[in-house]
Amino acid sequence: MRVTPFSVIQGGLQAEGRWTAELRHPSSLREEEIAAWRDLLPRALGRSVFAEPDFVLTMAQHCADGRRLAVLLVRRNAADGTPVLHGVFPLHLPGGLRPGRTAALWSVPFAGAPEPVIDAGQAPGVLRAALDHLVVCGLRIDALRMAGLAPAGPLTDALRDVVAGTGRRLTIRPRAAAGPGPKPLPALPRARTSLERVRALRPVRDAVEHFLVLEAARATGSLLDDAAAVTALRVVTRRFAARRQCGVDLVRRDGEVIAAAIRLGPAGEDRIWREAGHALSAQSGPAPAILTLEAVIGLRPARGAAEPPRARRASAS
Repeated sequence: MRVTPFSVIQGGLQAEGRWTAELRHPSSLREEEIAAWRDLLPRALGRSVFAEPDFVLTMAQHCADGRRLAVLLVRRNAADGTPVLHGVFPLHLPGGLRPGRTAALWSVPFAGAPEPVIDAGQAPGVLRAALDHLVVCGLRIDALRMAGLAPAGPLTDALRDVVAGTGRRLTIRPRAAAGPGPKPLPALPRARTSLERVRALRPVRDAVEHFLVLEAARATGSLLDDAAAVTALRVVTRRFAARRQCGVDLVRRDGEVIAAAIRLGPAGEDRIWREAGHALSAQSGPAPAILTLEAVIGLRPARGAAEPPRARRASAS
């Protein structure tokens, strides 16, 4: 297993119930670790296709844009000593080694708010292990920023409890509202049209190209103007389609494609991710602003509070 130079594992791997954590470069994850991440999603506090490893790891590969990215994996040992994955945090790490620096949950491109994956039944333990690990990982990080939190959601509640129980400092403030979104797409014409829905791998690949041609007709900001972004979109749709979790809706008029929508997720639970040409989703004006919070957690407990466990550096192999 390839472990990045800044990886640290807390404690041994045998004692039942022991929490361990490590920071990994996104490209270093093995297939079995990606499978464990995927298996964790149904147990997570929130369900989102944007927290899928196929989405997050593809964006990390093609859209990092010079950021120093890592994935923080949090595990707990089962009764037989086997580590079970309970948390995944995509992180944007600060550069350099000067103290007083802040790490942040990474806002994955084309996904919106950051998407940590935290076992709903183990949220306090996962959060505490993650915070403790960032203290001892050797990167001299003093704080963790978590944006996009719901004001009264289970993650926010668990975070407040963990911070209070460990004597850390917590600052929470409302997140600034996003600027105006893109101009709404025109509605479908009333003339006779036909709808084709494709989900098989090869037809999806062809349909994505129809989408890109339509999307390129935008006056500015076309994906085809951004080589990294268009590559990421093609890879994401191909990977999801290989698992039957991507579809493309094509609307034709007189044989010409006039609208396309890319859907992500299993059949019956999928959602429109990107649209081009004409609108296929209901667009009744701008969506109302949703209040979210940004939390900044000081990683080092106040004097007199419980200190995080000591750690040993992981060996690379």
